[in-house]
Amino acid sequence: MKRKIIRNTLVIVAAAVILTFLSVTFLMYTHSVDLLKLGTENEAETLKAAIDAEGTDFLETETLFQDSRRITIVNREGEVLYDSVADASSMDNHKARPEITQALYQSTGASLRDSDTLDKKVYYYAVTLDDGNILRVSSSMDSIYQMIFSMAPFMALLIAAIIGISVVIIYIETERMVRPINEINLDKPLEEPTYEEFMPLLTRMDHQNERIRMQLEELKQAEGMRREFSANVSHELKTPLMAISGYAEIISRNMVKKEDIPEFAGRIYKEATRMTTLIEDIIKLSRLDEQSDMMPFEPVDLNRVTKEVVDSLQAVARQRKITMTIDGDVPEINGVRQVIYEMIYNLCDNAVKYNRDGGSVHILMEPSPKEGYAVRWSVWDTGIGVPEEEQERIFERFYRVDKSHSRETGGTGLGLAIVKHGANLHRALVTIDSKPGEGTCIMVEFPNETNGDI
Repeated sequence: MKRKIIRNTLVIVAAAVILTFLSVTFLMYTHSVDLLKLGTENEAETLKAAIDAEGTDFLETETLFQDSRRITIVNREGEVLYDSVADASSMDNHKARPEITQALYQSTGASLRDSDTLDKKVYYYAVTLDDGNILRVSSSMDSIYQMIFSMAPFMALLIAAIIGISVVIIYIETERMVRPINEINLDKPLEEPTYEEFMPLLTRMDHQNERIRMQLEELKQAEGMRREFSANVSHELKTPLMAISGYAEIISRNMVKKEDIPEFAGRIYKEATRMTTLIEDIIKLSRLDEQSDMMPFEPVDLNRVTKEVVDSLQAVARQRKITMTIDGDVPEINGVRQVIYEMIYNLCDNAVKYNRDGGSVHILMEPSPKEGYAVRWSVWDTGIGVPEEEQERIFERFYRVDKSHSRETGGTGLGLAIVKHGANLHRALVTIDSKPGEGTCIMVEFPNETNGDI
């Protein structure tokens, strides 16, 4: 970048200097030609006055102008009567010369052209004398060319000096300009002050760096969660497998009475069922993690889904004399029906599992009072409750508030994690209000953009 700046700036400076000197030379040439013309014309008028007063004999003794000018007298037929440089008798007829022709008709004439006699560029000025003859005074352009050529070496040295000095100045200034750019901390581009023109770019870089840092942090967290999840899965699967293996080994070695075999078979079935449920929940979570972008949204009747879930849990609830009720009616929302079903099922299933015998589960569906949200779905239970310090963690995978009770009820510790993932998919808000020994209320707020009427 620095070399490119120096090279481009140097080319511009060199071009500007050369063009400036060419312009000055042209102006000098033009001015010198104007002075030459003016001097020639003034001399011609002076000579005319003298010749008109004293005659042509005046020219034989006058030497004031003859060193720098050429003087010629021509009659009206174009014959050369006198020439201060060449032999008049041997010269061609001058009547056709432009300046002579003009003088014959306009009393004065001028022409800048190549001289046939002198073989050089000459300025001619002709004026009509009182006797009818034509006086012509000419000046060679050699003096102007000589002046310009004599200045050429000096001008070349001056151009070279200016360009050389410019190179040094450009290099120093470029170093000074580029130094703040080279010193920019790419990790923290706004940390050090720099050129105001770079602030939009540096601001974007800073925002991009922040996004990258956040993404890296998210990746680290995701990697940590995956490792923890893998370890938890291994542990959770190992427990029922060891139980199944232990019961099967006892039976295979005839260490169980025949009448106790059904009991052990029931235990094996219970552990196998628990393991199957765990695997199903893991698959559901994996699908939400990996395929959430590919899940098509459709109108979902939240009232009907809730009734289906309650109907499927009524048998378990009746065994423990738990009453399940539904209130409210809400419009359809746009979402993934299966995911919404899993969310509601897990919330209602937990409300039954962690309830007390003879308790109640109440579900309410209503318009959401929160700005930006359309529908609120809530479930209340009269169960064991969740301590305040653990409420933020209940949506973590494999996290259990009452681990012993979860084992007894067959809980996998993944139900609320599925709820959280489903809420994220639908951009829904999940909140919890719970007191130990009194019960729990979990609310899901579905946003406006998922409302079927919006």
